[in-house]
Amino acid sequence: MLSSFIFTRETGLTHPHELRSAQLWRQYSTLVRSELRYFPTRHSGTVNALAVDPIHNRFMISGGSDSRILVWDLHSREGQRHRYEIVGRVMPKTAHKYGISCASWWPFDDGMFITSSFDESVRVWDSSTLEDVYNFSIGARVNAHDVSTIAEHCLVAVAADCNPVRLVDLRSSAAAQILTGHEGTTVNAVKWSPTEPFMLASGGSDGTVRLWDIRRSNACLTVLNLENTSLTSSSSSNVRRDVFSTSSSSILSQVKSHRGVVNGLAFLADGLKLVSTGTDETIRVWSMTGASEGFSNACYRNTLVNFGPLIRNRYLQCINMVLTPVRDCAPQLLFYPNDNGDVLMFDVSTGRLVRRLSISRNMLKRTKGLTCRGSEFVEIFSGSSDGDIILWEAERSDTKRTRSMPQKRENDNILTEIYKGIEYEGN
Repeated sequence: MLSSFIFTRETGLTHPHELRSAQLWRQYSTLVRSELRYFPTRHSGTVNALAVDPIHNRFMISGGSDSRILVWDLHSREGQRHRYEIVGRVMPKTAHKYGISCASWWPFDDGMFITSSFDESVRVWDSSTLEDVYNFSIGARVNAHDVSTIAEHCLVAVAADCNPVRLVDLRSSAAAQILTGHEGTTVNAVKWSPTEPFMLASGGSDGTVRLWDIRRSNACLTVLNLENTSLTSSSSSNVRRDVFSTSSSSILSQVKSHRGVVNGLAFLADGLKLVSTGTDETIRVWSMTGASEGFSNACYRNTLVNFGPLIRNRYLQCINMVLTPVRDCAPQLLFYPNDNGDVLMFDVSTGRLVRRLSISRNMLKRTKGLTCRGSEFVEIFSGSSDGDIILWEAERSDTKRTRSMPQKRENDNILTEIYKGIEYEGN
């Protein structure tokens, strides 16, 4: 297949990006646990959060249930055994009093990163001094937070054990806005749109995925309806909160996006599709037809992509689903941390299982933290419930040869026995 791509590229029939995407897709489909690069230090609890800086793709934050924060230098030489070094650390209980629930870098500068914790706080850190420069008290246990990668505003969206979505402003170091609408007791996941700076998605314990336009006084645009699968659906299929009334509230309470708690969200790079997951152990892909002309007039529908029966998601904590950079693969690949310890790799457009990255068959060992190093690097990092951080990288050709040698010797022995049998019968 690769040779055909090369031929069509040489003849000008294929764009260079298609060849590059096909090659990177092949590399991602061969991901194995790295045998040369490893992390010598483990957290004393579950690794809940991993994040690689988006500027240089060199430094990674890890945060665990032990409330410790570690900063790792990911620079290493190709083909040599390497132990990742810790370049900074925040000791347990010195800042966050309880476990770290989420961590992210400031998308425009690697001099700052943000952490949230079960101690009801969100902290902003100076990465050079590892001192917290802002400390936001949310008043409830924080499950997740997210920062827009394109917006000029400095708002951090916070999902906590209370039903409003909270926005805190880094410029004013104060709470900026409260988005009310979820009817459950908790909001478990939030995610900013990668193309619309004022567009926010949230998922909660009420089983709904809600889309928000934070510029509006009535900010909730719609509630995604799992039963809405039509391309030409009416506006009532996805309920909009254009007016406050008893009838609209009763309709909203009946609409569900999942038949369980929604605890994971991820936008595709074009912003026209949203991936959600919940404790009903399903993954859903939502299409936003017409969103390029304005989200208030878009048609939102369940695309009915089937990801199969392997999904395990029984806990209420936020699921860190990861998509490959759009520059690497088209369509994008979805990495899903399973409760049984595996990392499942799916083709997000079809739901086909591409690869299953198995860490342990011990059902007590979960995969929690998950992150992609970024474009130009075919590397995935995962954190488990026993405190380990694991690097998954494309299988090297020398490793393939080493693994294939026993099989080749076995095949040669079988052929030799067959030839000997033929000679014996001839005599």
